[in-house]
Amino acid sequence: MDGGLTRHRRCFALRGSVDETRSAARSIVAALSDVLWIGDDGIPPSRVRGLLGRSFDAVVLDQHGGLDADVLGQAQGFVWGGGCLVLRLPPEGELPRDARLAVFPYQLDDVGTRFAERFERMLPRVLPTPQPKVVRQVTGTDEQARVVDALVETFAGGDPAMIALLADRGRGKSSALGMAIARAPSLRVAITAESEAATDEIFRFAEGRARFVPASELLHGDASYDVIVVDEAAQLSVAVLERLATKHVRARIAFATTARGYEGTGRGFVLRFLAWARRQPRPFSCHELHAPIRWGEGDPLERFVLDVLALDAEPAEPPSSGQLRCVELDRDALARDEPRLREVFGLLVHAHYRTTPSDLQRLLDAPNLAVHAALLDDHVVGATLVAREGGLPRDLCERLASGRERVHGHALPDTLITHAGRPEAGELSMVRSIRIAVHPSSRRHGVARALVEHVHASYSPDLFGTIFGATPDLLSFRRSVGYELVRLGMSRGRRSGEPAAIMVRPVSSAAAKLVEELRVDLARNLPLQCELLDRELVLDPELSSALTAGLPAAAPPTEDELQAMVVRYAYGPQPFDAAAYALARWVEAHRDALGALDPRARAVVEGRVVQRRPWVEVAAGDSVPRAMRALRPAIVAMVEQVHGRKGRHGGPAG
Repeated sequence: MDGGLTRHRRCFALRGSVDETRSAARSIVAALSDVLWIGDDGIPPSRVRGLLGRSFDAVVLDQHGGLDADVLGQAQGFVWGGGCLVLRLPPEGELPRDARLAVFPYQLDDVGTRFAERFERMLPRVLPTPQPKVVRQVTGTDEQARVVDALVETFAGGDPAMIALLADRGRGKSSALGMAIARAPSLRVAITAESEAATDEIFRFAEGRARFVPASELLHGDASYDVIVVDEAAQLSVAVLERLATKHVRARIAFATTARGYEGTGRGFVLRFLAWARRQPRPFSCHELHAPIRWGEGDPLERFVLDVLALDAEPAEPPSSGQLRCVELDRDALARDEPRLREVFGLLVHAHYRTTPSDLQRLLDAPNLAVHAALLDDHVVGATLVAREGGLPRDLCERLASGRERVHGHALPDTLITHAGRPEAGELSMVRSIRIAVHPSSRRHGVARALVEHVHASYSPDLFGTIFGATPDLLSFRRSVGYELVRLGMSRGRRSGEPAAIMVRPVSSAAAKLVEELRVDLARNLPLQCELLDRELVLDPELSSALTAGLPAAAPPTEDELQAMVVRYAYGPQPFDAAAYALARWVEAHRDALGALDPRARAVVEGRVVQRRPWVEVAAGDSVPRAMRALRPAIVAMVEQVHGRKGRHGGPAG
């Protein structure tokens, strides 16, 4: 089969009311047996990701409530060759606004429609025709066969090796892995992924010659395997992948991932993990699959989604010299200048491992965001995305601090209120650097510094701040432009694997006072945090040194301060890592209350707080999330034994 027009998929845009588009969609797909409805009359968008790997004759996507870039990217990959994606849209001329972008104090009317306007310009003008001719078959390619041979050679070889497989969706990556496992018998094969459901396609072809093993078991268990297959490797953090490869040094390990997917998460794998793998002493090879096997070459639906979500955007090659200037980009003009937009977004995609389609939507439409660029003779060599945050009412800050309310779109004040335990921080006005990217050919030429200084000169908040996956270089750079580390998040970035660093640059006197107090809190807590991090997943000594550099001397807290810290953790949303120092001192001082706990609660407190063991060990065969959830109630029980019953939002009674 030539994979031509008979296997091309179509995109139908239906206009009208919810009822009208529902009726029209039912007419189009009436003769089809396997149709996925998303939104109205179907599964909620939040559940779509759980269906990845499945295929349908058609997908009907309700977009009346606003365009969802991430779900659009996911939906197109579900459709068989010859099938269709049916988009249900408001009447012509009505541009839906995304309510999720209306962060406080903005309203829905403040949200832009630039993404929707661009979507309309690119939307295929295809007249709906009923009963698409679906081709429910996978057509293997010579390219896939060659990749299977390479995998078999690696798996069956006796020597340790690593092999990577990159592919866009629909290229037969998972089936290739399964076929290779089936052709390499008598081997101990482990398959791992972020979830077991994501590996169904591999097992369908593996003929029972492998078993699923969670990544945590591979990292902490004692079992050894001849072959380890990591599917959708970019869904795991880079640090986890490196640790897995380092622990199983005698195994043949295959890492496979979607390179340009609905999430953009393949970038961290490509940018960072592959570079690390190439530096290792064991043999390494990398293979790619380009030709689709579930639909035809040149598929118009795939092309439309790639274009509208800019999934294949690439940064333009800038001139080698010229005059550098930094400007804020007009987003109205940017949305209509496709080459410039793809320059900016392509730069962000290539410089950051977690860029998603919805980031493009936010970049264009979120009312609290702005885009600044460094131009070299009018070519984009650097870009930064900033958010105006904070300025929250005092009563909202108090509700956030007590865990009675959540706020979205204010990442920096939220973490300072709920994690650092400083409700007063939310009242300050802030400008947060969400992302900064510099073209590879322009790095080490002062572009990033020029961009940061330009942003500093463009706003007058109480403080500037940023949250990022901590590395020694980034910590050093931010310190060089006036930022100080005020908190470290223990939950390593899901994609980066590094702990989250929160750094701020105070401007007002109120911000300077806050930063001084946060630095004292950090000085007390950070050594214990680094110890916990090192036990969870070995912390690089250089990073540990960079994190603890320049910490102020901090006197131990008074008894009243210690009690307040423990109560704040026990009855609020603060995570364990933010209160680890206070909890360790307080639990040690109240051993009698610890001994009075029921055995399970006592084991959790002793394991995590006293002995500082990794969560996987504390769980002792139970689920890690359940063990983590058990810690706070155990501390509450201790507080109530020591201090009596606590009022709803205050300190202990009596």
